[in-house]
Amino acid sequence: MKKIIKNLILTVLSGLLVYCSFPPLGWWPCATVAWIPLLFIATNTTERSAFYCGFLQGMIAYGFSLYWFTNIFQSGAIVLHAILALFTGIFCLLLNMTNKKIRSPILKALFAAVCWTAIEFFRSEIFWLRFTWITPGIALGPTWLSPFVGVYGTSFIIIFSSTLIIFKRTRVMGGALCTLILLLGIVDLPVIVPRQNTVNVAAVQSESSVFNDYYELSHINSHLKPQLIVWPEYAIPYDIRDDTKKEEDLEKLIGLAEELNCIFIVGTKTIFGDGKSDWYNTALTLGPTGLIGEYYKNRPVHFFNDGVPGQKFNTQKTSLGIIGTPICFDNDYPNVVRKIVMNGAELIAAPTHDSKWWSVIQHDQHSTIFCIRAAENYRWVVCAASSGMSKIIDPHGNIHASLGNLKVGTVVGRAEMIKKQTFYTKRGWIFPWICLFGFISWQLAIWLRAASHWFGNKTHNKTN
Repeated sequence: MKKIIKNLILTVLSGLLVYCSFPPLGWWPCATVAWIPLLFIATNTTERSAFYCGFLQGMIAYGFSLYWFTNIFQSGAIVLHAILALFTGIFCLLLNMTNKKIRSPILKALFAAVCWTAIEFFRSEIFWLRFTWITPGIALGPTWLSPFVGVYGTSFIIIFSSTLIIFKRTRVMGGALCTLILLLGIVDLPVIVPRQNTVNVAAVQSESSVFNDYYELSHINSHLKPQLIVWPEYAIPYDIRDDTKKEEDLEKLIGLAEELNCIFIVGTKTIFGDGKSDWYNTALTLGPTGLIGEYYKNRPVHFFNDGVPGQKFNTQKTSLGIIGTPICFDNDYPNVVRKIVMNGAELIAAPTHDSKWWSVIQHDQHSTIFCIRAAENYRWVVCAASSGMSKIIDPHGNIHASLGNLKVGTVVGRAEMIKKQTFYTKRGWIFPWICLFGFISWQLAIWLRAASHWFGNKTHNKTN
């Protein structure tokens, strides 16, 4: 009974520490120790208890951190919380089962980190739900690790150090690594000041979806001579090129680009078929000479009519340089932004629709992800969100200018066109795939060995 109570206390503690790591509290240092109690339970109990404790920790962590799901899905939110928690339960079960077959504490910690990263990567980018929020790497935010190993590599290191701490022989090593991670978070990446290839940028924030509102907001800071102006996702909620009734809007927008001598990135639609579900969520790029190009959203939001998924990661070649235009949810996925940068993007302009009926917590949690994408790929990011938070982010993930949630206005500042690519962009992105295939291979080796041992004993018994 005492052990059950102890496990419950540690499980609840772990779940609450995870909750504290993310907005609204945002106490990111909690992320360096939040998973230690859970890992201790998973390696010191029965298989059944390990699964149940992992599931309960997940329900607490996701239920509290993502309680805003109820604003969208009402009572159905608990099903989504349970699906996410199921992955934590499976992780604890696999860790418990494999831990008994490994003697070295370092190998145990290595397996825990590989297993966690593989499951996190599967949950975030392969599983149909594709939900990337609320992970150790996201909690830590942009750090010195980001341009080398990205968010998944950061999660790996946190779980590895946390697992080392629970074993006596490696506790000092784990504590030292945990302290190093903490220092990496405390010592912020330096603020970058644009010096070469600078561009005056502006991000318009409004959820009116009325063309003239965005038109007027784009004029407000015209005296600053913006060279790039970004409107939010769905700023123009119709196909501005094909709707004959709206042709004057396209002419007016091109005229404004000519008047201000700037490039516009606007959120709109590309209609095909009947247009009810046959359409692409589009980031349209245009300038003084007319249309330049378009990008289709690769990751439409689940459960909503958010268009047909785009298949390309194309960029737009403009007079300012090459611009990548991932739309809203695209930025939640490291691989989408990375592929856009690999295709030559020197700056990221991200139209985003963070709805005004979202909670402030949801806005804040989503905002962090854009900073991480900037740091992973060493790119300036200009994010125009419908209701917040619109911001200008430097290549180290520092926010230079922003407009608060639910406000209407324009964020202005300077950015820089950058060509160089990070280690993460070129090679580090492979790391979660290595973990996934490493985990599968590890498990196959264990079960094949067990099967071989079982058949060997059976044959031996028959011979005798």
